[in-house]
Amino acid sequence: MTQIDSARPLEGPGHDPDPTVPAPKTPPTTDDAAAALRALARRVHFYAGLFIGPFLLIAAVSGFFYALSPSIEKVVYHDLTTASSSEHNVDLENQVATARQVFPALELNSVLPGTDGQNTRVLFDDPTLESESYTRVAFIDPATGNVDGESVQYGSGQALPLRTWLSEMHRRLHLGEPGRLYSELVASWLAPITLFGLYIWWDQRRRSGASMLRRTAADRNARRGSRSSTRSKHAVLGTWVAIGFLGLSATGLTWSTYAGANVSDLRAALNWTTPTMAATAGAGEHADHGAGAAHTEHADHMAAGAGHHEAATVDDIHASALDAGLTDPIQLTPPAGPGEEWTATETRRSYAYGPDSAAVDPHTGEVVEHLDFADYPLAAKLADWGIRAHMGFLFGIANQILLAAVAAALALIVLRGYAMWWKRRPSRGGALPTMPRPGALLRLAQARPLMTAGAAIFVVGLCVAVPLLGISLAAFVLFDVAIALIRRART
Repeated sequence: MTQIDSARPLEGPGHDPDPTVPAPKTPPTTDDAAAALRALARRVHFYAGLFIGPFLLIAAVSGFFYALSPSIEKVVYHDLTTASSSEHNVDLENQVATARQVFPALELNSVLPGTDGQNTRVLFDDPTLESESYTRVAFIDPATGNVDGESVQYGSGQALPLRTWLSEMHRRLHLGEPGRLYSELVASWLAPITLFGLYIWWDQRRRSGASMLRRTAADRNARRGSRSSTRSKHAVLGTWVAIGFLGLSATGLTWSTYAGANVSDLRAALNWTTPTMAATAGAGEHADHGAGAAHTEHADHMAAGAGHHEAATVDDIHASALDAGLTDPIQLTPPAGPGEEWTATETRRSYAYGPDSAAVDPHTGEVVEHLDFADYPLAAKLADWGIRAHMGFLFGIANQILLAAVAAALALIVLRGYAMWWKRRPSRGGALPTMPRPGALLRLAQARPLMTAGAAIFVVGLCVAVPLLGISLAAFVLFDVAIALIRRART
């Protein structure tokens, strides 16, 4: 006869465990930690998609049109920018003199000689404009010497009003400096939300043995419009364009207010900044998104104060720059003060290794300093390539089409994400969509306390390096923990 332990409650059919006796606690397992990490990734991806999604959608739509704006600009401003022929019958000195008649009270900022059938652009500083990044520009036909019109130009990218408007919309929603917080939030979250999404999709595919880059037979056979079908399309498209999202995030952060300043400080500490010549030591690296060069005196004033020295003409400066190995189109900037030189810099153009620069003596027209892009530090080269790629200049129309495609994909992914959220709602009662189960961080902390502590330290670092990302991420996590604690207290 088998002896029954009276201290142990009977279990099995007809015998329920004694509710007064606590169940034995089992230590968290590796599977528990993996499940908690998976749930945390899904939760953060969900919060980011839900609350950052609207800003991502705005950036995607505005970015789509901004990506194509260089080509659109050529059509809209064709009469202003295009010369009557490819001949150069009028020298630059006379073209500048003609432009002075358009803006007699303004000081010369720079000259962009017309090449390949384009008009010469003569730029002037105007203190009444919004900032020093904006200049008045007169378009001179190098074949006839006539003025074809005047406009306002923005930055070293030579953006005219339409492209400038699209740039301001994409960058800060025409809200001034406060509006830059929106674009920094987008740039800060685009990479993390992509990486979280990739992890979720990879983990799901790894466990099912399916490929990340294509839909499975079950996905294709899912009812069209169902949540399963929408999720599959959302994830596969996001996987295909993930590299583009990461690139846009990295380059966008360089122009941001807070994270961009930290990146600049880091580059300066590591001596990765863009080198400058003595004549351009005060020029900013990101002229399209910062202050442009201001000239308090014109080159003619330099010549007048130089006594017996005769000033070199603009044609001499241009010829010397070409002789030094620079390639048109070149921007020629007069001296900013006594004893300084003209600077000649290759403008941002497609299929170019990078901009070379030269300093030219304003009296003799001789090149006194030369700066090759090949001598830039690797970080400075990557920054230049990234900026040109983000602006659609690196590979011409192909670059612009690729950017527009990535922007369209981002908009579609955001919309599908919201569609998935909406499809999670209960089918009856008309309730709002449900959210993934909270408390993943608490479960992960129980399963992997050291890893959780390390992640918390990482988030604190993010708050310093990328403030908007770190603060919003911490807010999401704390909000999730609060919901979990409230639900636990109620049950």
